[in-house]
Amino acid sequence: MLFKYVAWHYLKNMLIILLGLSGLFAGLDFLMNGSSLPSFNIKVLYAFNKWQEALNLLYPLAIIFGAIWTTIFFIKQNTLGALYALGVTRRELIKPFLTVATGTYLMFVGLNFTSFATAQDTAWMLKQNRYAQSQTEDLFFKYNNSFVYIGTLIPREYRIKELTIFELKEGKVIETFTAKEAWYNIFEWVAIDVIKKTKVLDALGNQRLKVEHIEVLHTLTNYQPEILKSIYDGESLTLYGSIMAKKLLASQGVSTYQIRANIYNKTIMPLFSIALLMILLFRFPFHARYMNIAGTTVQALGGTLFIWGILFALNRIGQSGTITPELALILPMTLLWTYAFYALSQANKHI
Repeated sequence: MLFKYVAWHYLKNMLIILLGLSGLFAGLDFLMNGSSLPSFNIKVLYAFNKWQEALNLLYPLAIIFGAIWTTIFFIKQNTLGALYALGVTRRELIKPFLTVATGTYLMFVGLNFTSFATAQDTAWMLKQNRYAQSQTEDLFFKYNNSFVYIGTLIPREYRIKELTIFELKEGKVIETFTAKEAWYNIFEWVAIDVIKKTKVLDALGNQRLKVEHIEVLHTLTNYQPEILKSIYDGESLTLYGSIMAKKLLASQGVSTYQIRANIYNKTIMPLFSIALLMILLFRFPFHARYMNIAGTTVQALGGTLFIWGILFALNRIGQSGTITPELALILPMTLLWTYAFYALSQANKHI
């Protein structure tokens, strides 16, 4: 009964705050940008995607603010004092909070494996009237010991138009592969009617160009269309796409600072809310006479926003590569969680 009672009040308050904050975020943005959208359907899609973006951004704050609201409510109603008088310990009281908060965190991490994670980019494309544009042009990137030029990438059709591969040796082009079309097949691209041009030496030692025709060429292993487009255009990826992109870029010796920072931003950074929840709940007294409710609430909310802002700034620094993403996010989170576990270990030493 205790678990259900506390969990229900906390879940209700957290949802009210989350829906209120996200609705305010999406509503203000729509008021500023809605008039420039061409049709009602586009306006609805834009507002919905901005709301999803707000949910993803603000749910860690809702986890903490909901806990603060619930705890203050219990203190004002003398509920905490009554529970402690019945023999309920602080550790027993925090279990419903941790269960609901952890469940919320896991739900949003799961949503980030879906198109929910790309809502910000979808809204931006709707605003720029580019949502119907599903192709990227003039891509040029490194692949193993070669460089690749793609005239047009059409992810929805799993198709490439105008593919050219430049094979290098000691920094010089030794051969090229050119195809008008290529198709993505499970884990690699398959080009058809390929023209291969190779530099060769004739009997007199003069350089000649040897031209061959290849019916099928298998290349660009693991370069999935959506991942390739997102990396090149700087768009957001789902968590799965980010993990695959990190492996792909690492295998090519390309910097992965931004990809790693994005992964940590979706998985590691929101955990600060649960750690801060543990710290704050153990700081509140059990009775209103022992605290200034207004002052304590302002301090708790202000401290939460301050820590959230610091972590957000560190994540941006990690994305830029100024410091490694691990140092920018994982180290501060480790310190915060260490203190949270210390607070938990001291929980039953005082009321």
